[in-house]
Amino acid sequence: MTRSGPSISPPSTPGPPPGHRPDLDEAVETWSSMNDASILRSVAAVILGFVVLTLGSVLTGRLLLSLFGVEPEANPGAAFIFTSLGVRLVVTVLAGLLTAWAAPRAPRLHAGVLAAILVFFSLASLAGLSMSGDPYGPAWYPIVMLVAGPVGVLAGGLLRPRRR
Repeated sequence: MTRSGPSISPPSTPGPPPGHRPDLDEAVETWSSMNDASILRSVAAVILGFVVLTLGSVLTGRLLLSLFGVEPEANPGAAFIFTSLGVRLVVTVLAGLLTAWAAPRAPRLHAGVLAAILVFFSLASLAGLSMSGDPYGPAWYPIVMLVAGPVGVLAGGLLRPRRR
């Protein structure tokens, strides 16, 4: 026997409105919920990391030059090169950690922004060295720093403990 009458269908679940883009909508919502102080703190966090990175590299570089007795025009030895590489890697990790620590939210994203800035400046420096035709130290050193620097910054960003 069949029943005649209104058929019961499962209730339809409302879908997203037309034109809904979850990633973009979420980004816009996050951006709009940030206040001016939070945006300034984000910018300040990246600037802090960049200043630590720049000053740390310059100051440790000068210190190592004097400790190893290397003249600016002289070809540095292997001990100087590898010590410089290690010290600068520590500086990049510290810069990434401080950037992530100072970030108001998304600390790893802030460290990623600093790493991207470092890649840009490293590429510019590498281009300048190749155009001058007279690299200081071995040719592989700036290439290693192009990779190791951003990796160090990202590692420093990962060292920051998560907030609860």
